[in-house]
Amino acid sequence: ARSAFPRCLLLRAMPQPEEDVEVRLEDQQAINQFGRLNTRMHELEDEVKEKRSQHDQLDDAANELILADDDEPVRVQYGECYFEVGKERADELLESRKDAVADEISELESQLGTIRQTLAGLKKQLYARFGGNINLEEN
Repeated sequence: ARSAFPRCLLLRAMPQPEEDVEVRLEDQQAINQFGRLNTRMHELEDEVKEKRSQHDQLDDAANELILADDDEPVRVQYGECYFEVGKERADELLESRKDAVADEISELESQLGTIRQTLAGLKKQLYARFGGNINLEEN
């Protein structure tokens, strides 16, 4: 006895093998540049994270300084040494250090933006040339 419903066939598209694309000198240079910039981007991201942590520590120190007595000297670290200064001078030193760290963070983020923009262009160029034969994504 035959079913009243017609049989359905499941057709699956067989993946087509990517055609081999010759790697030219300029392609290899672009791939190498992408790798170097990607490594540099990760280094800069780590530096920004470290600087933000340093800035947070300076903020915490500024909050602690607010609670300190006005007539009590404050110990300030300079390199591996400590010296005592008045509360106002300690506040000035702390604020100047916070400003310097904030400027460093801005500079690093600017560099990161430039690198990310360059990486996006290289990624577009390389995927246009190699398609699925190249993987430039983070794992």
